[in-house]
Amino acid sequence: MADSENSRTLPAISRGKEKHEHGPRKNLPPIIDRRSLLSVTARLLSALIAEIPRRRESGPTPVREMWPRWYEYHQHHMRVIRLREKLKAELLKEAGGLPVVVLPNVGKDSVVEVRSFADLNRMASQLDVKHLSQARAELRRRRKRWKEADRRWGYSAIVAREQELAERAGISGRVMWITRPSSLIEVTAKLHCLIVMHDPGLKLMEAPWPELRAMLKDLILLTEKGRPKPGNGPAYPGKAADVRGILTLAARYQDAANTLGEGVSKLNHLPQRLLALHSIKLYLDALLLANGLDRQTIGSFEHDFNERTRIAMDLGLVLRKRTAAHLATLSSSGEYLAVSYRPETTATLPQINRVMATLDELSQKVRKMLRGLHGA
Repeated sequence: MADSENSRTLPAISRGKEKHEHGPRKNLPPIIDRRSLLSVTARLLSALIAEIPRRRESGPTPVREMWPRWYEYHQHHMRVIRLREKLKAELLKEAGGLPVVVLPNVGKDSVVEVRSFADLNRMASQLDVKHLSQARAELRRRRKRWKEADRRWGYSAIVAREQELAERAGISGRVMWITRPSSLIEVTAKLHCLIVMHDPGLKLMEAPWPELRAMLKDLILLTEKGRPKPGNGPAYPGKAADVRGILTLAARYQDAANTLGEGVSKLNHLPQRLLALHSIKLYLDALLLANGLDRQTIGSFEHDFNERTRIAMDLGLVLRKRTAAHLATLSSSGEYLAVSYRPETTATLPQINRVMATLDELSQKVRKMLRGLHGA
């Protein structure tokens, strides 16, 4: 019955017979079922987040930096729980049981467990003096044995530590849930945290928990599928470059555009415009890459300046209204493609000084955001 429920709520996916364009995925096991879902997700997220350069500029902490901290709290909490259970078993063995006294035939109840002297005092009217005195002496003796064993095993300290870690993990997780993600990896991290904190045993059968588990499985497969593999064809032209390398290349195209524009009287100098547009794209790519977007996603934008700008501004890039509006029109006007392949359509494009002004502002503000990252 349990197997049928597992299959219904989170079907196991066998990947052993799949044929992939770039070979088998080595980071995921052949089968992902309900028992392995959370551990597989955690391993994949740890690997992917470790590949992302840490943010150096000021601003809100991104999800990709929150998740490792939360997961460390969670793992530590689980270890302390296991230790607490082990110590409790040893403590019960040494102390001879919990520090409680069992009173038979009290009131309407056949058996009553008493855990404190206050409880005994409340029941004093229902006990004769002899039984009350014996119960107090027995409770005192049991509590003394419990405290002595507790001091040796450190059980109370572990219970306090468990509560502290549970609180820290809870706060860290709740902050992560309300933080806006900027990539598929961060969405996966948020969903993983949600399920771990509310359905750690993956046993909840009512909606939406089976559906959320299935969504998490879909996300890790999509995330791993988009992960660059060694030896694959480049998913993004700058695949092997780091942030500093992309910034350096953007600056070279910017210098070339400025040099080409010196002494040129024609306002719409197409080669200069093309160099400037490519430099703008590289500056935006460097910013997105430094903030955790994977190269596959950035490459999928192709010549979409508007989407790059929207995400960059969400990440904290502040531009003048005129500059932001110009970047938005670069995609709608198809300026990059027009300059590259359809020069006859360039008559209505903005003057070259507008493009150079956008490039100048963008280069300064991107470098300011990334100052200190890889020495940029």
